[in-house]
Amino acid sequence: MTDELLTSVRLRQLRADLERGVAAALDDFWHEVAEHGTSLIEPADNEHCLVTFLWRDTGATTGCVVVQDWGADGLPEHHMTRLPNSNVWFYTRRLPADTRTTYQLWPLPTPPDTFHLRLDPLNSQRYVAYLGEDDDNIEFSLLELPAALPQPWLSADVPCGAVNLHDPLNDGRRVWVYTPVAERGPFPLLVFFDGRLYKDLLRVPEMLDYLIAEGKIPPIVALLVDNVQRRELVCDPAFADYIATQLVPWARQALPIHTDPAATLVGGSSYGGLGAAFCGLQHSAVFGLVLSQTGWFRWRPAADPEFEWLARQYVAAPRLPLRFYLDVGSLENARMDDDGPNHVVANRHMRDVLQAKGQPQPYHPGSPQLLVSIIGVSGVQ
Repeated sequence: MTDELLTSVRLRQLRADLERGVAAALDDFWHEVAEHGTSLIEPADNEHCLVTFLWRDTGATTGCVVVQDWGADGLPEHHMTRLPNSNVWFYTRRLPADTRTTYQLWPLPTPPDTFHLRLDPLNSQRYVAYLGEDDDNIEFSLLELPAALPQPWLSADVPCGAVNLHDPLNDGRRVWVYTPVAERGPFPLLVFFDGRLYKDLLRVPEMLDYLIAEGKIPPIVALLVDNVQRRELVCDPAFADYIATQLVPWARQALPIHTDPAATLVGGSSYGGLGAAFCGLQHSAVFGLVLSQTGWFRWRPAADPEFEWLARQYVAAPRLPLRFYLDVGSLENARMDDDGPNHVVANRHMRDVLQAKGQPQPYHPGSPQLLVSIIGVSGVQ
């Protein structure tokens, strides 16, 4: 095994100990890993860390894969290597020191044409990426490097606004309504899709409480709209009309909010980010602000041979009175199974289209950009 592959200082030490015949070297190493309860993290330079993902072989393993994205190339490129004369499988990545990300492991062998993704048993940190309706949650192992931006709203002792569940149009759709502590409006309005996820996973109510208490943003009302059928977020005109012509008018009658589009934001992540940008395109007279987190801008209709359908609609449309904030994870760059653009490429292309059209993005400081930047994710670069 070459030193070029074995970049971890701790694993080099282990290899040297094994070569010298140190009897307790392996047990000591695994005991140390268990005590830390996370991946092996070592400094590389002032701005990067070496992260070594590990798998302990019990005798039935022929390999293990680190899966950090759902593209096609994440599997062959992230195969672990076995440290000679040991039960240690490892894969080392050089990552920015402010990385906060998730991953799963795929121990081999598995039945043909199947995945057997699982949490990292050596990492005690977990992240629920999706909340199922019947406790069928999707969990990932969480990796947080030393310079990851803090998330102070998770433990802030600040006045809390109210969160109430509504069925505003009596059609069975759940909408959680956040109202601030402040008693007088009118307030700006935020409409987020995947409402349960934004409420319980992203902790948007706590985030708003913190930002308002810190004076980062004015008091705000938020509608957290449930989308059990997430396909309605994929550029569905009927759903966009529902939000703009039924739900927002209900909110304007029931709540002390602005009617100005410049104070009305629609946002979401993944399909929700795509749906938010589509709502902005269809109803710029209602929504003047669009926030997209890893928008699924690579999407195309089934009969369309070209990816990035929504970007082409913005090219064909006149310049609209919209302001955008886009962001995408820098690690979402795996080659996709369908050979289409990955998320970084598709989001950058959407950015370029918006800039060419003269649509302002991202937001200026002091606007809802703070809702994104304080989460710890970066704008499209």
